[in-house]
Amino acid sequence: MKNENGPFRILFLNMIVIPLVTIILFFSSYLELSFAQRDDGEQDKLIVKARLNLTNIDLENTKFIRVIGFINGEESKQDILISSIDKTKKRLDVELKVNRESDIVKADYNDKFFVCAYQVGNNTHGVATNNLLPKFDCNEGGLLHINTPTLINLFGLKSKEYSNSQAVYAANLKATNNSNNNSDTVTIQVIAPLADRKDIEKLTIAAMVKGQIQSEVIEDVQTELTNDYKIKKIFTFDRNTDIGQIQIGDRFYVCVSSDDIPYEDTQCGKRLIKHFGINSLPARELK
Repeated sequence: MKNENGPFRILFLNMIVIPLVTIILFFSSYLELSFAQRDDGEQDKLIVKARLNLTNIDLENTKFIRVIGFINGEESKQDILISSIDKTKKRLDVELKVNRESDIVKADYNDKFFVCAYQVGNNTHGVATNNLLPKFDCNEGGLLHINTPTLINLFGLKSKEYSNSQAVYAANLKATNNSNNNSDTVTIQVIAPLADRKDIEKLTIAAMVKGQIQSEVIEDVQTELTNDYKIKKIFTFDRNTDIGQIQIGDRFYVCVSSDDIPYEDTQCGKRLIKHFGINSLPARELK
C-alpha cells in the first residue's frame, strides 16, 4: 500500500533536521574559532616548565612557593599557595611563560635561562630562625625547545644550591666582624663584556636575588660602553623583600640578553651574596 503520509513526513523531518544541522555547524565553527584564537595567543609564548619535587618541600610550614625565572630577556613569576597543591602528588609543574620575540631578542635554542623557587612561611619579613636560611632551590640551563615547553627540575635530592648557601650563611653568623649585617640594602653590579661584539646597539641587563628581579633596557649601548668594551650596571635591592630578608649566602643571578650577542642570545652568571657592599659578577664569559 502506498504511504500517503510519506511527503509530509519528509517535509517534517527536513524542518527539524536542517535547522539542527545548521545550529551544530554554527557552534562547531564558533568553538573552532575560539580555540584557534586561544592557540594563536599561546603560539607567541615561550614556556619553561619548572617541575618541583614536592617530597623535598616542607608543605606543613610553607604558606606559598614563589617560582621566578628570567627567560628570553623577561621576568616570569608565579606564587603558588600551598592550599592549592594536591599533597598526594609527588611533583608540581609550574609553567613560566614569556614572549618568544621582542624588539631586543628572539628565542633560540640553547639560550640560557634560570629559575628559582622559594618556600615562604608566615613570617615573610623576619630574619631566618634556627640559624637557617628559608629553603629554596635554583637551576639553570639552555632552551631545548621553542614550540614546546623546556623542562627544568627544582628541589631534586641531589641539588646543592641550598646547602651551599646555608654553609655561607652559617659561617657569617659565627664571624666576629659582621657589622655590615645591619645594612638595609644589597648592591649587585652586572658586567657584560662585549669585546666580541663592539658594535652592539641595545640589550637587556638584569639581576635577581631573593625572588626579586631588577632589569634595564639599554637602548644605546654605544653611549655606555666602557673603553674596555663592557657594560656595567648597578642594581640596589632593599633587603626586606616580600618573601623575607636578603641574607649573606643568598643566591643571586645576573643576565644579559640581545640578538646581537654572539652564541646564546641570553647569557647568565650566578654567585652567592658575600657582603652588602657591591657584589660584582659578569653575565657572560667571552669565548
